[in-house]
Amino acid sequence: MIKKNLVIIPARKGSKRIKDKNLVKVLNKPLVLWTINFAKKLKKKNYDLVVSSDCEKIKKICNKENVLFIKRPKKLSNDHTSMHEVIFNAIKNLNKDYEYIILLQPTSPLRKLDLISKSIRILNLKRNFDSLTHLAKNRSFTGKIINNRWVPDYHSKRRSQDINDKFLPTGNLYVYRSFLYKNKIKFPKKTYGLISDNEKWVDIDNQEDLILLNFYLTKKQNRKILLKS
Repeated sequence: MIKKNLVIIPARKGSKRIKDKNLVKVLNKPLVLWTINFAKKLKKKNYDLVVSSDCEKIKKICNKENVLFIKRPKKLSNDHTSMHEVIFNAIKNLNKDYEYIILLQPTSPLRKLDLISKSIRILNLKRNFDSLTHLAKNRSFTGKIINNRWVPDYHSKRRSQDINDKFLPTGNLYVYRSFLYKNKIKFPKKTYGLISDNEKWVDIDNQEDLILLNFYLTKKQNRKILLKS
């Protein structure tokens, strides 16, 4: 029997820079709903979908969209909670075996659907990697690529302008092999860095990011209207 993959959307209530960030309206839709709608397209393709949150308003959105909601405990709903703890909690609640765990952050809603299948294919072939992270070039240096492996560099003494290849996670996608969360959390030892060829990505952290997201989505919708006309 082929195991399913699990898609987790982490969407807690609190946020520092933007109040109720996951509920902020973007083109008249709550930010979290953009990722929910994206993930629902995967449900027909051997994926389970769950939203992990401590927010009652997000729970109502999930109920309306017929998406499974997991109430996240308070101890896993603060600034210091790691995504690995959120994943472990979700898997414990579901009590099912999965092949891969796909984490989709609501704050990075500009994704292509084939990004998911491409990532799974890579990990199916690259058995020596136990996770995958979607990356893009950036002006601030946060890691480097060595033989496809993304290696975060937290203590680099080099100036960013002296480094040619600078990458950071877009937040669009994280994929983990499920064995990392079978009985306890095992942090990935080798992470594959999937480099984006799309510069139109946004990781919402401040108001400027929201303005950029609105610009990209408006442009995309206008293009669809033109194609239909």
